[in-house]
Amino acid sequence: MAATPAEVFHRMETSYSPLSTGRPRSIHEGFSVLDFELRFLALLAAATVRAAGRTPAQVGRSPGLGEWTGYLRRARQQLEECPTVPADRVGRAVSKVLDLYDQGFPGAPRELRDLKRLRDHISHGGPLPAGETELATLDELVQSVADAVTESLDEAELSWQEGESGEQRPSFVWGGDAVSLWPFLYMKPSGVWHLFSKFARHRPSFLCFGGGSVSSSPSDEAVQAALHPLLKAQKAENGTLQHFVKDVEQDLRGFADDDSEPVYADHEQGFEYYWDKATGEGTGTQPRRDYFRLGPDNARQWRAEAGWVPYSDYLRSLANWQVVATRLRQKLEQLESKLAAEERDTLGWVTRERGTTRMAKVVVSDIDGSQLEPARTFADLIDGVDQDLQANRGQTQVVFINGEAGIGKTRAMLDAAKTRAREVEQALLAGEESNHALFLYVRSTGQVLDSLRTVVDSAVASTRNLTDRGVKALCRNGLMTLLIDGFDELLGGVGYSDAIGSLRPWLDELGGRGVVVVSARSSYYMGQYRSSVERANEQGMPFVRHRVAAVQRWSPQDIEAFLDEYGVPRESLDRLSEHDRQLLGLPFFAHAFAEMTLNPDDGEIKNNTLAERLLDKYVAREEGKLTGQGDTALMNSGELRRMFECVAESMASNEEREADVTELQDAAEYAMGEELSSRRHLKQRLPVLCGLAAASDDASVSRFRFQHELFFDQFLAGAASRYLLEEHPHLFQAMLKESPWRSATVTGVVATAGEERVVQAVADYAPRLQNAEKQQIESTVAATNLGALWAAVIKETGRMPGRDILNAVFADGLDLSQVQGVDTRIIGCELDGLVLPTAPGWSLVLRNTSVKKIKVSGSPSDLGGLRGVRHLDLVELLLPNELLYRKEHILAALQRYGAEVVDAENRHDDLPPTEVLAARHYLTTMARRVEKSVILRSDHQPEDARLKWTQEYGPDIWKRFVNELVASGLAANETFSASGERKVRLRLKPSPATILANDGTRDGTQEFWSRLEGN
Repeated sequence: MAATPAEVFHRMETSYSPLSTGRPRSIHEGFSVLDFELRFLALLAAATVRAAGRTPAQVGRSPGLGEWTGYLRRARQQLEECPTVPADRVGRAVSKVLDLYDQGFPGAPRELRDLKRLRDHISHGGPLPAGETELATLDELVQSVADAVTESLDEAELSWQEGESGEQRPSFVWGGDAVSLWPFLYMKPSGVWHLFSKFARHRPSFLCFGGGSVSSSPSDEAVQAALHPLLKAQKAENGTLQHFVKDVEQDLRGFADDDSEPVYADHEQGFEYYWDKATGEGTGTQPRRDYFRLGPDNARQWRAEAGWVPYSDYLRSLANWQVVATRLRQKLEQLESKLAAEERDTLGWVTRERGTTRMAKVVVSDIDGSQLEPARTFADLIDGVDQDLQANRGQTQVVFINGEAGIGKTRAMLDAAKTRAREVEQALLAGEESNHALFLYVRSTGQVLDSLRTVVDSAVASTRNLTDRGVKALCRNGLMTLLIDGFDELLGGVGYSDAIGSLRPWLDELGGRGVVVVSARSSYYMGQYRSSVERANEQGMPFVRHRVAAVQRWSPQDIEAFLDEYGVPRESLDRLSEHDRQLLGLPFFAHAFAEMTLNPDDGEIKNNTLAERLLDKYVAREEGKLTGQGDTALMNSGELRRMFECVAESMASNEEREADVTELQDAAEYAMGEELSSRRHLKQRLPVLCGLAAASDDASVSRFRFQHELFFDQFLAGAASRYLLEEHPHLFQAMLKESPWRSATVTGVVATAGEERVVQAVADYAPRLQNAEKQQIESTVAATNLGALWAAVIKETGRMPGRDILNAVFADGLDLSQVQGVDTRIIGCELDGLVLPTAPGWSLVLRNTSVKKIKVSGSPSDLGGLRGVRHLDLVELLLPNELLYRKEHILAALQRYGAEVVDAENRHDDLPPTEVLAARHYLTTMARRVEKSVILRSDHQPEDARLKWTQEYGPDIWKRFVNELVASGLAANETFSASGERKVRLRLKPSPATILANDGTRDGTQEFWSRLEGN
C-alpha cells in the first residue's frame, strides 16, 4: 500500500507517461496526463466539500477535460466557504491549477494560444507549429499542476476502512480532519487502485492502476449506490442522441486502429470520443479527440476547428475524400484500359476515338415485377440512388441490375462510378463543396467464392486509407455506394442455395441504411435470391427493400447513332438478317459488327450470322496463338472450337467461369480425340490462351476464361446443340440442370439444333422437384431452362408445339400474342408473365400452374379460352385499357369475361369486408416484395411516395390496418435515427404469409382478422 496520499497520486500519474524512461512525452500523452491530474483534483475537491458537511457540486456522468475544468471552477467557490484544513489545502491547489490552465500558451500562434483550441487542433490531425514550443509548455504545465496537487497532499496521511466486498476505502487525513475518497477512489485486495472514470450505459467504469487491466466496470451494487447521489442526474432518454452515439462509435471502428477502443465521454454540448485513427500509411496511429452534437432539426454535427459542421464532413475528412476520389478514378480508368486491351488482344478490335458511352435505358420495378416505371436512363437511376442515400429511408435499398450478357451492364456501372469519382475530385480541387456519394465498383471476375469483405478490401487498397469497415461506415452515412458487378458469380455456381449469404453480413452492418447496387446474370438468380431472402427474413435479417432495374436493348435509333459515330455505312445493315439486326440491340454485338465492317478480314470466316462470324473470328485469333515450328497450327479451328465447347460445359457445372491449365488440357485431348503428346509443343503452348489470376496465396497462376460472357454462352450452346445433332438427348437433358442458360445460349441451341430436335428433347423431359436440397436446386434450374427453350421455340416458329408443357419455369414469361391456333395445356408450371393470344378462338388450360402477370392482347371478352387460372397468384391483370392489381378487381374481371377461376367459389358480390380485402392486399404485397417492414411518418402514412400499394384502399383503411397489427401484437412501431421529420418503422413480427394463413400457429392472428371483420 502507498505510505502517503502524495505517493498514491505520484504513482498513478507516472503510469501514464514515465519521463524516467528517457523518451520524450508526446503531446497526446501530455493531454492524457493533464486529464488525469484534473480528474484526480476534481474528485478530491468533491470529497473535501462533502467531508466539511456541505453538498458538493455533482460530478458529470461521463466528463472530459473541459468538464473537469468547469467543475474545478465551481468547487473553488465551495471550498472557500468550508472552514476546514483540507478545504484550505485543496482550495489552494485548485486556484493554482486553474491559473496555470488559463494562462495557456502565450508564445503560440493566436489561434492556438488557448489550451482547449490547441487540444482540438491536435485531436483533429492538425500539425504542431514550428519549434514545438507548445509541447515544452505543455510539459511544464503538466509538471506544475502535479506540483500543486502534491503540495496540497504533503501534510496528509492515508487511512483505510474495509468495505463490504473486501475493498479498501481510503481517506486522506490532515491533522484530525479526514476526507473519505470512497466511492471515487478505492483499492481492491489485489493492490489495484480504482479511480472513477464515468457512469454510462447503467454501469460505472474506473481507471485501474497497478494491475494488468487499465479499466474496470464493477457490478457491485454498493459502488453504484454510493456514486448515484454524487453524480449529475441522468439525462432524460433522448433516443435520437443515443442512436447518434451508437452510430459514431460504430463508424469510428471503421477508421480506428485494430488494437484501440474508442472512449466515450459526455460534453457540455453533446459528447466526445477519444480514439486512435489508423493512418493507413504504415506509420502508426493518430490519437484523436472529437466532439459531436445534435444541431437544429436533430442534424448530426461534428466540431471542426472552424466550428460545428455536418457529420458527413467529418467522415469525408477521416477518409481523406479528395485522395479517395482521385485514386478511385485512377483505378477505374485503369480497369477501362484493361477491358479495352482485352478486346483488342482477344477480338482484334481497334481502339478508336468515339463519342461518350451511349447511355443505357432501364425499366425499374419492385422485386416482384410490380410498380413498373417508364424506361429511363441509367443516369436517372443513379439520381434515384442519390435520393435514397440522402433520405435515410430506414431500409437498405438493394437495386439489382438485370440484363442479357452483352447489353452493357458492366460498362454502365463502370462509367457511373468513374464519372462520379471525377466529378467529386474536380469539385474538391476547385475548392467547391461536393455532397455527392462516391461509387465503389467491384467485379466478381476471378474472385469466385471470395467473401465480399475480401473483394471490397482489394477494391479500396489503392486508396491506402480505406478498408472494408471504413467503406461500410461511409455507406451507412450516404457517402458511398457499393456497385457489385456479377454478384451471382461471386457466390458460385448453381449449388449455392444461400443467394443472400455473402451480402447479408454487409446488410447487417448497414443496419437499414445505405444503398447497394448489384448486377446479376439471369432471371433465375433473382428467383434464388428471393427464396434466400424469405428464409433470411424468418431468421431476423435487417430491413431491406429490393428493386430491379432491367437494362433495355438499344433502340434502332440508338444503333444507327452508334454506327454513325463509328463511321459504319448505313447500307451495311442491309446485308444482315432480321435476327442479326435485333442482335445489334446488344452493345457488344453492335461494337463487333462495327469492327468487322470497318476492318474486314474474312479469311476463313464464311458463316453469315453475326454470332457465328464473331465466334469464328475469336477462334481464328486463338488458333494463331497455338503454332509450332514453321508457324504450323497445332490445333485446327474445328478442334479449337470443340475444345472451347468442352471448357464451357465444364464451367457450367463448376462454381466459376474459369478453368485451370489441367482442365484446358483435358478439353483439348477430348476435342482432338488423342493425347497432347501426339502433337509436339502443344502442351507447352496451351497456357498462352490463359491469363494471370491471383491465387489464394497471393501468387499469380495461369487461368483460362472467355474474354466476354457472350462467348461462354455461345460455346455452351454449341456443346448442347452437338448432343442433339449427334442424337444424345440424355446428355443434353443432363446439361439442363447444370446451370441456368441465358438468352444467347437458348437462342443458339434452337438456331443450331433446330426446333424439332429441341421440342423432342424437352417434351420427353419433365424435371420434378426433389426433397434433397441439391436435387431441388438442380430440378429448378432444369425447369427454368426448359421454360426458356419452350418460349424460344414458340417465338421462332410462331406456333404451339401441339404437346403439353410440363414442369417448366418461365422466368421471363411466355408471349403468345403472335401465336396462331393455340390449343395447349400447361401443367405444373410457373410463369412470371403470360401474354394471351391476339387472334380469337384459342384455348389454354392451366393445371397446377401459377401465373404472376397476365396481359390481354386481344379482346377482353374472349377470355373464355382461359381455364384453370388462380387469381390469388396474380400480381396484376393488364387489360387493353386498364391495369388491375387488387385481388377482388382481378377476380371480377376474370369472371366477367368468362375465364375459369379455380380458386374462387364466390362471386364478386359475396366478398368479405373492405378492411379484410385491404389487409390481404397489403400482406400479399409485402410477401411478394419479401419485406417485413414499412417506413411511415408520424401519421402512419408511408414516407416513400413510391409505396402506392399502401394507398389503394385509402389512408384511413391503411391506418386501421397498422393499428390493428400493433394492437394484436403482430407488429411493432420502431423509431430509428433520421434527421428531419420523425419517422417510424412498422416491423412485422411474423412473416406476412403467416398472418395471411391464420392457421393458429401464431398468437394474435385470429384476433387480428376478427377485429377487421368487426367480430
